Amino acid sequence: MSLISASGVDNGRTWNSLPPELQDLVLARLDLTDLYKVVRVCKSFREVIYRESFRQARARLRPVECPLGPTLFCVEKNRWHLWGFDWKNHSWLKLPPFTDSIPAPDPKLFKDFLIAGHHGLICANMGKASEPEKLYIFNPLTGEAQQLPPLHHPRHPVVISLQVTTPGRADFRVIAVGSAAVGTGYLSRKTEVYCSVKRRWEVAGDVPGEDFSINEYQTGLYCKTLNLLLCTGFMVDRRKGILAFDVGTNEWRAQWHCPFFRLRCVDRAVTINFAIAQLEECNGVIHLFSEQETGGTVTHCIDRLDLGIEGTYTWTRRLTLSRRGTRALLVYPEFTCVPVEEHKLCIFNTVQLTGDVYDMSKETVETSHFESLPTPPALLDNKTLFYSLNPLNYYFQPSFGVVLSNLK
Repeated sequence: MSLISASGVDNGRTWNSLPPELQDLVLARLDLTDLYKVVRVCKSFREVIYRESFRQARARLRPVECPLGPTLFCVEKNRWHLWGFDWKNHSWLKLPPFTDSIPAPDPKLFKDFLIAGHHGLICANMGKASEPEKLYIFNPLTGEAQQLPPLHHPRHPVVISLQVTTPGRADFRVIAVGSAAVGTGYLSRKTEVYCSVKRRWEVAGDVPGEDFSINEYQTGLYCKTLNLLLCTGFMVDRRKGILAFDVGTNEWRAQWHCPFFRLRCVDRAVTINFAIAQLEECNGVIHLFSEQETGGTVTHCIDRLDLGIEGTYTWTRRLTLSRRGTRALLVYPEFTCVPVEEHKLCIFNTVQLTGDVYDMSKETVETSHFESLPTPPALLDNKTLFYSLNPLNYYFQPSFGVVLSNLK
């Protein structure tokens, strides 16, 4: 578009002479990468993207920008950024810096910060372990941000689940589950739900089963068809499995029973130690990505979970790989599994920043057939890379259409 130039002049007309609605439409038609190149040209361009009318125009043309996954966070000049792999353009994309109202995390204290995201919004706990939690909800594209009110039971939640209940509006729900062991080793089972319509936290039932530690309940998966938040953890019989929180009633399913699979050797069960257990959803199918140690052998596995009526379930092994590199880190899930494109899952090493993509639509998933993820930009090799114990283990969909201003 020749109209957009550093001088702002085209055929004798200036940019500022255009009606606001035309300015909105011109910029709204740009690709996301080009849009942020243009707004760095001058203040007049930049002011447009913060207008309500521009966001509405952009949302009509692009309800969702390019899905990003895997996602990474880094801190630059005391402001933090989100990087994600854009599968549409097959390249890494860096979103604009987050607003100044979001405090930049200390990369050395990655254990203290937990993150979730859904339909253009991100929720993050920016409170350090030595202080009360500080939960923020924000849109990284628009710069809008709000700090949520304090929890009724102050703690540092390990699971932060976020659901935008009405895409295109800022109706959302945040579910905080349990806490990490801090200081004296206190472990909480408290569950609280924040509703953006009611604008307050409501205390729900306690987490059932055994107490959990820092490496449990790292991820939660919202199952829309059942209206359940599914979490990995210890069940009432002390076995590792999946717990279910009913989002409609704000209660944990007391009779829910979905243990992880067990291997059997002749007449005895073989013990499996799970260093990582993460639930993923890919094209409506639920998978469990796990790092397992069995008899000294460490493997990465992807199992499909089919949930039936009346609490029935079926596990189907889809992929088994020998773990690459050394044994698992004790305090951080080095690997994560992220859905990318339709029917594809990427096993991503968050330390080495490498990933292999497998097509899960095949009846038999061949471990030798995979696509390697391109290496992230050299910028991510510095010490400001930020790790979270609750990583965004799903693709993130940035959007201008989710507006927080109407909640103030």
